[in-house]
Amino acid sequence: MKAELMEQIEHVPMLPETVQKVETVYNNPSSGVMDMANAVKEDPIITAYILKTANSPLYGLSRTVTDIAQAISLLGKDTVRTFTIASAANTCMDIDLSPYGMTQNNYLARAQLQNALVSRWVNKVDRSLLVHLSLASFLLELGKIVISRYLIESGQGALLSEALKNGKTTEQAEILACGSKSEDVTATLFYRWNFDPDLVHLIRYSNEPEDAGDIETQEMAKFLKVAKEAISLEGTMTDETLKNARELIEEYGMEQNFFDETVEKIQAAA
Repeated sequence: MKAELMEQIEHVPMLPETVQKVETVYNNPSSGVMDMANAVKEDPIITAYILKTANSPLYGLSRTVTDIAQAISLLGKDTVRTFTIASAANTCMDIDLSPYGMTQNNYLARAQLQNALVSRWVNKVDRSLLVHLSLASFLLELGKIVISRYLIESGQGALLSEALKNGKTTEQAEILACGSKSEDVTATLFYRWNFDPDLVHLIRYSNEPEDAGDIETQEMAKFLKVAKEAISLEGTMTDETLKNARELIEEYGMEQNFFDETVEKIQAAA
């Protein structure tokens, strides 16, 4: 990774104290709903974000969530932890993704839709996988913010834009413009924030699951790869993106019915 890109990562602030408290509670098997709720409630901005996100139709709740404890009870610790970290991560940097041709709304919509798709799909397959997949699916694109800032500040934003316009894949365009894929940047950022090495490893191989060194990471990374294919850079699911996703599911030998059921419910809620 280029030294200048590493420098951009080093300039990203550490996550706030609320995240550290939530992580402590989350990693304590003896903790309960109220322990996590109390850790979150100390930060009104994060609390407001969690309640707003939890009440999105994407998550399919049958009633309105009015407090953090209720959100944890209905959505689970994994999801509320994810919302907490996403709120902090997405506010610690200015989001300018113009080299990708994305707006801030595109980015946030893609992140949330990716998370909703993976969370609801994986919940049907094996809920235990959400320990890493919930957070990874929401913040997988975080590296794009760092890459964009690096390219804008160095006057090279057009390199990425032109590569995308000329038909390069996002990954090909990123390597051409800055020498690194956004997944590697996200993984490096998560390493700096002291997250679980298994989570860092999962994010790093989310675009090439077959290259991961262990079967468990390979299988989890397949869910992320399919979700990335299913959702456009504009944060929408289209006939073309879903076709690409289903082709990957077939290639990976995954159960397509669970994916289709999840997509149907999400589209019905939109």
